[in-house]
Amino acid sequence: MINPMDLQSGDILFSANSGLRSRALRLFGNTSISHAFLYLGDGEVAEAVGSGVHIMPLAESVDENPLLVVYRHPHLNNLQAEKIREFAKAEAGGKYNYFGIIKQTPYTVTRKVCELPLIPRAFRHLCLNTMALVQVTPFSSDRYFCSQLVVAAYNYAGIPLTKTPAEWVAPGDLLHMRADDVPSVVPTYPLQYVGHLRCKTSLWQRNCTLADI
Repeated sequence: MINPMDLQSGDILFSANSGLRSRALRLFGNTSISHAFLYLGDGEVAEAVGSGVHIMPLAESVDENPLLVVYRHPHLNNLQAEKIREFAKAEAGGKYNYFGIIKQTPYTVTRKVCELPLIPRAFRHLCLNTMALVQVTPFSSDRYFCSQLVVAAYNYAGIPLTKTPAEWVAPGDLLHMRADDVPSVVPTYPLQYVGHLRCKTSLWQRNCTLADI
C-alpha cells in the first residue's frame, strides 16, 4: 500500500466502486477497474464523469472508491507533467462524451473476438484496429470520457501513451499497458505500477499487489 504523498503529478489512477455503472463496465470490459483519471499534484485530480470534466481533491476519490491503483509513466518530466495539468485545467467544466461511449459500447463487446487465445498476437492488434475503425471511427470532439481524457492529456503534453486514437481506448486498456502485461492497445512505453492507494475486500483492509488488479 502507498499513501497520497507517494504520488507524482501526471500519475494515472484507476478505480472501481460498488455502483451499478461501475459493475456493468467491469463486466462488459472484463476488467477489475471501471474508471481512469489523472493526478495533477497539489492534492488534486482531474476526471471525466457523467457530469463532465472536473478538478477535485484526491481525498474525495480515496473516500469514495474502495479500490484505487496508481500507475506512472517512467519518462514523464516536470515540464510534461505541467502540460498535463494545463490541459486538465483548460478542459475543466467541459461536458462528458456520451456519444463516444455509445459508439464504443458495441466495440467493447465485439472486440473480445480479437482477444481470443486462438488469435495470434501478431494479428490481434490488426484485428482490434480494424474493428475499432469500423465500429468507433475516429471523430473530433471537445468532450471526453475518462480514459479518453487521460490519453488526450498525455498527447497534449507531447508524450503519447499510445498511437491508438484516444476515443478507442478504454480504462482497462490503460490498465494493461504496464510492464510484463499483455496489452490490447500497444503502449508507446510500458507504464509502471506504483501501488495501491486503497484495496478493500470484504470487511477488511489488506496489502495488495499487482495480482489483485
